[in-house]
Amino acid sequence: MDFLRSLGLSWIEWLCIYTLPGLLYSTHHLYQEYRTRPSQFARDILKAIGKEKSITERLLNIVVYVIAIAAMAFVWPAFLVWGLFKLKGKAAREIERNKPRFECSPQYLVAKVDPIDAETASYVIDPLSKVPPLPFGHLNNGWVNFLSDMTDEEDEMWSFLIPKGSSCGQYRSACTSDIRGYAKVFRGEILDEFITESD
Repeated sequence: MDFLRSLGLSWIEWLCIYTLPGLLYSTHHLYQEYRTRPSQFARDILKAIGKEKSITERLLNIVVYVIAIAAMAFVWPAFLVWGLFKLKGKAAREIERNKPRFECSPQYLVAKVDPIDAETASYVIDPLSKVPPLPFGHLNNGWVNFLSDMTDEEDEMWSFLIPKGSSCGQYRSACTSDIRGYAKVFRGEILDEFITESD
């Protein structure tokens, strides 16, 4: 009490300051509830089909709101910490959900390769001329798109081999044959892939 008096504030004033954030949040929440309340038309429909809230239910809702506001006013720091943890978990789940699901994963990377060497090894001699005389033949457009996405100086190209029967893809299903190709790797993370052989 002496400490509070030394700051020129009474304990009641300090209590008001402490509970203010919780009360402000409660006011904001009540305002949002008011904005999203059922329209008059919806309330008339509920009344017509006998689904309108009784006086007891309304009183119970008021009691619940009063208890919730009181709890928020006095223990808002705990709610704040809980909310931050919840937001952090939600952000982590969102990142994981939006993360690309490639066939290749880091354990299947074989070796870092130079794009020119990869192109040189990709040419196929076709005496019938059914395969275009381009790097990776019919897959050339995919190869060009794959290369055009490697714009950062730290981007690396790695060859990969997924052995038959290994788990791969978004749903980690077993592949029925070997899968070969190249992966764009940035600081140890696979950002893109170009498959040259698969089942």
